[in-house]
Amino acid sequence: MEAASQEVVMSAQLALYDMPERRVRQTPWPPPGREGADRRSQPHVVMCASCRAREARYGFRSHYDDDPTLERPRTLCFLCFRAEVSRRQEAARAVQARLPLEQTLEALGRRRRRAQIKARRALGL
Repeated sequence: MEAASQEVVMSAQLALYDMPERRVRQTPWPPPGREGADRRSQPHVVMCASCRAREARYGFRSHYDDDPTLERPRTLCFLCFRAEVSRRQEAARAVQARLPLEQTLEALGRRRRRAQIKARRALGL
């Protein structure tokens, strides 16, 4: 029984070094202790080699977390921290630019809605 759990932990740790195209999930989903937490909706976190090695050495700690509100149970090195900050800044800046004809489109939409309201009133609906 214990050997099977060690194999699962070992395969999960070794999966960090596999290429993402060939990676196959060996662990159950959601991980133990994280039932209800949907991590598939979270973006893939890119880590440097030292953070990947540290995570492979010490494991994922998913069932040892004290605070489930934290996004990650570990600290980041400086490179991973900068990558995370820049990723969040880019996501915050990724707002759609205003279209040049946006006011015209809004006016046309308003006219169409008003025409629909008048047509419903004329038909008695």
